Amino acid sequence: MSNPVFGKALRKDFCFEPGYIPLGHGSFGAIPNVVKQKLREYQDKSEAHPDRWNRFEMIPVIEKNLMLLSKLMNCDSQDINFVSNSSEAASTVLRSYPFKAGDKVLCYQTAYVNVNKALEFIRDQYGVQLITIELNYPMEDQEILELTKQVIDREHAKSDEPRIKLAVIDAISAAPAVIFPYKEITKLVQENDILAMIDGAHTIGQIEVDIRSFDPDFFFSNCHKWLFVPRGSCVLYVAQRNQGYIHPTTLTFAYKHHPDGSDTSTFKSEFIPPTIDTSNYMCVEEALKYRESLGGEEAIREYTHKIAVQGGALVAKMLGTQVLENSAKTLTASMVSIELPPFNTTLKDSEIGPFIMKKLIYEYNTMAPTYKNNGKWYTRLCGQVYVDLDDFEHAGKALLAILDELNKQ
Repeated sequence: MSNPVFGKALRKDFCFEPGYIPLGHGSFGAIPNVVKQKLREYQDKSEAHPDRWNRFEMIPVIEKNLMLLSKLMNCDSQDINFVSNSSEAASTVLRSYPFKAGDKVLCYQTAYVNVNKALEFIRDQYGVQLITIELNYPMEDQEILELTKQVIDREHAKSDEPRIKLAVIDAISAAPAVIFPYKEITKLVQENDILAMIDGAHTIGQIEVDIRSFDPDFFFSNCHKWLFVPRGSCVLYVAQRNQGYIHPTTLTFAYKHHPDGSDTSTFKSEFIPPTIDTSNYMCVEEALKYRESLGGEEAIREYTHKIAVQGGALVAKMLGTQVLENSAKTLTASMVSIELPPFNTTLKDSEIGPFIMKKLIYEYNTMAPTYKNNGKWYTRLCGQVYVDLDDFEHAGKALLAILDELNKQ
């Protein structure tokens, strides 16, 4: 597979049914056939001799895959563990950290819904105060930094109230699909003695991740969204200075309370998986081998970004609208947000997204989530190694037809 041509010709390498046009990759990801084969091999091993596998042979394979991920992320393998998905990772950090009643957590309204619900939980259960910043895209990175600084200065000026303890920061938000200036925001909050929790659900496999370059307190990313690893597989990074505070959502034999956050003694053992199917965690190696056969991470990122930008521009032209982007062109990675033209419908806002999504899936055999941002409706399309401009054109035609139907509702 030396120097393969990216585009729809690569779909034969994946598990898709004939005719499916996969433009919604950011939601659930996809795996190549070679990764599916490796997944089945590990599942067969676990059934052939459950005691030998689960007691002695499983953990070394998991640790090998974590080592490979640590090299990809530029961090120490002792500082990362697997969990099932980014929602679990967010809950793991937020429900473990020893918040006190009144502590403040900084967040943005663009956070993923499940992360927002975890924030609501610690608010309701522990009395944490949520300080939410509204972001109305398109925005320049500097605008976001200045707005965040203003909120921090305002809250920390209240000398009779607790200071902000932690900030929840997207690396790439899902809706709207934009890159967030997460490295700069991490530096800003840490300079103000605020812990930085980075939701990098969409990062690994889509953009370069270099943990040592910005030293977050907490970071997590799904491997099943963009890295071609089976669902659900997520890597959770915790800086050593905080590992004593963090415990998995399912507590096991290794649990131990640590008053000192820098106590790292049980961080690895507490995250040894309980009795579940861990084969998805073991497929990072095979996924990376396949990606290397395509030219490696940089070549993949270059293509998926390029096709997203070109495809987004094509669909925006077909719709007579524009792509959600700022003047510095820093918002788009391999997911592109495209404004929908105005429409009139009797459907409620909560009904519009499902209406469009079901039409795309069942009548046009593709998918694109739809959401509202800053008073306008957008759709999200994903660039990937197995799509080309014809696929984006198909989506544009489908959206035009569906919007015409929507106007008649």
